[in-house]
Amino acid sequence: MERRALSRIIILVGSSILMLSILLDNVITNEDESNPTQFVSVSSLSSSDLLFAYPPANVGFDFSFDDRQEYLHPEIEAFLKETPVVSTDPALQRLKVEEIQSDLDITVQNSYTKTSPIQTGKYAYPWNYIAEPYKATVLAVVNGRHDARYKWIVDGHIQGYGSSVGVLWTSIGWKRVILIEKVNGTTTSTAVFNVIVKYVRREIRSVFDRDRETFFQAAMILQRVPTEVGIRVFGSKYLSKDHLSRVHLYYGGSWDCDHWHQGAGFVTSHVAFTLQFEQSLQTIYPEVTTPYWDFTLESTLYEPQTWRSSMVFADDWFGKASPDNILHTVVDGRWAFAPAKTSAAKFSDVHNSYGVLRAPWNNDPTPFMTRNSAIYGYENNMKPSGCQEYAFAMRKTSWMSFSKQLNSAAHGHIHETVGGSWNQYFSEANDNSVSPAIYTFAHEIQALSKELWRADYIQCPESCSMDVSWQDCKCECSPEKINGKAPYDILNDAGVLDEASFYDHSGHLISSWKDDNGTIYYTLPGYTEEESLKIYEDLLYLLCDPGHIGDMYQATSTNDITFWVLHPTVDRLWHFKRLGDQSNFNETWDPYHPCYCHNPTDYQPFQNLFDNDTWFYTNMELYEKLSPSSPDMPYIYDNFYWPHCDLIGETISNQ
Repeated sequence: MERRALSRIIILVGSSILMLSILLDNVITNEDESNPTQFVSVSSLSSSDLLFAYPPANVGFDFSFDDRQEYLHPEIEAFLKETPVVSTDPALQRLKVEEIQSDLDITVQNSYTKTSPIQTGKYAYPWNYIAEPYKATVLAVVNGRHDARYKWIVDGHIQGYGSSVGVLWTSIGWKRVILIEKVNGTTTSTAVFNVIVKYVRREIRSVFDRDRETFFQAAMILQRVPTEVGIRVFGSKYLSKDHLSRVHLYYGGSWDCDHWHQGAGFVTSHVAFTLQFEQSLQTIYPEVTTPYWDFTLESTLYEPQTWRSSMVFADDWFGKASPDNILHTVVDGRWAFAPAKTSAAKFSDVHNSYGVLRAPWNNDPTPFMTRNSAIYGYENNMKPSGCQEYAFAMRKTSWMSFSKQLNSAAHGHIHETVGGSWNQYFSEANDNSVSPAIYTFAHEIQALSKELWRADYIQCPESCSMDVSWQDCKCECSPEKINGKAPYDILNDAGVLDEASFYDHSGHLISSWKDDNGTIYYTLPGYTEEESLKIYEDLLYLLCDPGHIGDMYQATSTNDITFWVLHPTVDRLWHFKRLGDQSNFNETWDPYHPCYCHNPTDYQPFQNLFDNDTWFYTNMELYEKLSPSSPDMPYIYDNFYWPHCDLIGETISNQ
């Protein structure tokens, strides 16, 4: 009785599979053939001429291909063992076994690409046939013959029959697809396709709910599970959020210089860092990718006062952009009370005085992720960078200038506008008055105070227990360090005068502190000696207190989920630039930066991102391996469209 029931189940399942195959026959769409790079075709007059060592299959709609071991023509077997060639030379794009080229072509689609294809072709990705790992994929014949039957062989295995077939690849890289067409039992045509499988990153609003939820859930696991435990549970590439934050803190919060910002190494380090984060997520859910947040949408559609109402700051997405509580922490939704690691002295050599895993100059004891819409007492008047900054970046003609733009305006101002700052006397010192010059300086305080800290003028208590108030545990200029020194000498020694824009008592902007020979203006042009000294004293006074800084605005910005969706946006623009017209682009990487990790031969702390080798990559190696047209690159982006930019007259082009 049990055997009969089991037989019925098998029959029912078999019937369902047959019906699914017939339904899949209807999934036939057209595909652009402008780039046939990955299409290799063979036309044969009969099965015995070329492909098979056995007679043709029987006639009839019975899927009666012979499923025995098939002996392919030696030239096809040799081709299948070769590495696919990416070239514009037609001679390298097909296998010439017969002079007559097959007309067979296929589409490779999943639930995303069926309606939103990956952007390929000239000045875009160079592959016609792209699939994604862990995404149910349909291979379909384009304009198949109604009297023909089709057989699919995928990676050496018979995948199925019919005008379409389903595939689920679970690894990236090149995949071989053989399509055999038979009419009246005779093989009329055979085509061999090179399908490349890559992860595809998409804008967070265009990601399906389930995939976005998978990303957030994986990120939350990184937040909760330590590296040592995660490696045992999920695999060797697992890294916790605290581990990643420590790495970013070491390279961005070190005393000697900023090894990951303020230089070309920013791009390679952060792109590789995001890939490392993504691969850690994939140890948990192998199908997950890191979405990008195209903040140019917020820049285009909102004003500085309203952009934080964007849907991306919903409780179950990023969480509230500017929490209205004294802790400045998110208290509702997915990221409510997201922890900042405390008692971190045994975990990290770099931390603040309270032992919180934060930048040493940021003595905020709050044990949670923090955000604020204000900047040193003023409501921030900035919004994310937009189309103009992106278009400007794309017009850069050298790697050095382009990387600088990515590190600055094209970076989006997201760190400042999401992180914010508070608990500093800047606004009170100005009697809460407002002027453009005051706002200009407000945007500089964090960066300039950090330089005073690096020059050892700002010092922080060695340690403070959590029951010590923040007013009694502040970072501030050391009297021993500044006494007996003129304020302009201190500011110049710390490098502040090369970067600062300040203002006088009337609110007029001052941005020139030296003459053409680099000599300090002890008496500023247009001011008396006494007025000049007062300006220098005020500038130093306002920089001597860094205040408290939101996580996204300092060296553990990795503690905020927005960090991880921000840098893929920058990387996407880099992809677009590199895929474009490079005839007038100078890729030279100058080797003269004084801070390690910003020169081409400097090593970055990454390994095993593209291979199983144990050595660390240099910047130049990362530059080459992160090329968007490299078959070894594990991911791509869905498109390079900015229609909202076109509407306001800022076309972003790579031609």
